[in-house]
Amino acid sequence: MPGRYCNPLSGFLLIGFCAPLVLSAVARSEPARGEAAVELKQVKYDQLGDAIKAQRGKVVVVDVWGEFCIPCKKEFPHLVEMHHKYGEQGLVCMSVCIAIDDDNLKKDYPKALKFLTEQKATFPNFLLEDGWKVCDVKWDVKGVPLTFVFDREGRRARKFSNDDPDNQYEMKDVEALVQKLLPVKK
Repeated sequence: MPGRYCNPLSGFLLIGFCAPLVLSAVARSEPARGEAAVELKQVKYDQLGDAIKAQRGKVVVVDVWGEFCIPCKKEFPHLVEMHHKYGEQGLVCMSVCIAIDDDNLKKDYPKALKFLTEQKATFPNFLLEDGWKVCDVKWDVKGVPLTFVFDREGRRARKFSNDDPDNQYEMKDVEALVQKLLPVKK
């Protein structure tokens, strides 16, 4: 499956950034009766790191996707399935939506929240400011989908990306790693 990643900015030189702690926006969908609400928080890079660090002691899957990315949306239901399947065993799923650019941040926000609500993504969801800069500079990837898995000690166990056309991944690959990391040694 060559080229299964989305990068509408391919070829652009992106610069790094320094992210102050500022929470810009939070939106919450109205849940159906008996369901948890879906929330989407607009955050800076440092806030995302703090949210992940706060889950120490649990296995964390961070799925990075774009509202524009068809492969991301195709795999997203599997993230929701993992959340339900392994949540009681200590798995925390998070989603991080990135916009094509800062101008599209406001446009993508309602679309992303609508998608997350349709998927019943009741875990932590973030819209990352400067998302493409983070992908390029901080995460060293060309595009999304992108998934990080952290072990119970908060260490990154693996970064899954589709940058290499000969080494594509799906959520079943992420789930296999999660299954190895979940057992608690006695």
